[in-house]
Amino acid sequence: MKKTIAFLMSVALLAGCSSSTAEGADTNTETETQTQETEKEEETKEDVQTEGVYTVYNATGEGVTDLYLYETGSSEKGDNYAAGGHGFGDAHAMVLKYDGSANPEVELTLEFTTKSGYTGKFETLHIETAPITLLAADAMTGSTQIAFAANPVTYVIYNTTGEKVTDLYLYRTGTTDKGENLIDGAAEDGGSQEISFDAVPEMLLDDKGNMGVFTLEFTTESGYTGTFKTLSYENAPICLIAADAMTGSTEIKFGAPEK
Repeated sequence: MKKTIAFLMSVALLAGCSSSTAEGADTNTETETQTQETEKEEETKEDVQTEGVYTVYNATGEGVTDLYLYETGSSEKGDNYAAGGHGFGDAHAMVLKYDGSANPEVELTLEFTTKSGYTGKFETLHIETAPITLLAADAMTGSTQIAFAANPVTYVIYNTTGEKVTDLYLYRTGTTDKGENLIDGAAEDGGSQEISFDAVPEMLLDDKGNMGVFTLEFTTESGYTGTFKTLSYENAPICLIAADAMTGSTEIKFGAPEK
């Protein structure tokens, strides 16, 4: 009888240990699962973009007098980004930013009005980094007045210096990086070439990611150097001129050479 009781007690003790071990294993598994889920949530939060960065191009064919970026449904439009200076000219570009850290899922409205009174609006813009081109009414291929695409500009450079041009640079004013020597067809006197570029490359933006002005710099074979430090992002013909042909304080002239 004693042996039987001892055996039953041993079985009970073993069962208790097994139950305790199983409960501990379940608890550990639950903790590991919770930790993994927390880590995944943190990773997801880190991947969510909280600042909208939009490079906006004006391809309406005219100046834009009003440009707003605001939360869809809000009666407060905020700053008019086209106000001041020369407004937002045709073929120009600028960078708009929106802080969406409080609500990364917010929908934004981009609204613009041109000099003629034409108005365009897009009301389902998300927090993202994207190029946006404002379109003219006759350039629309769908129901919206914008296109999610860049609109590069072109400068046509004419060499009217009277001598060979050896160096030609185009870079953001204030940067120390001039980039590559772009001289090509405008090397010889009377020659010309096109320089096309997009506003997106980092070299063409300031430290805060905003569009600035650009410097056009050239050097001739004789060592004469000309610079223009307030070039806008626009389509333009530009003549490189000799010192004795200057009618102002700059070594370039906007417009094609006279025939």
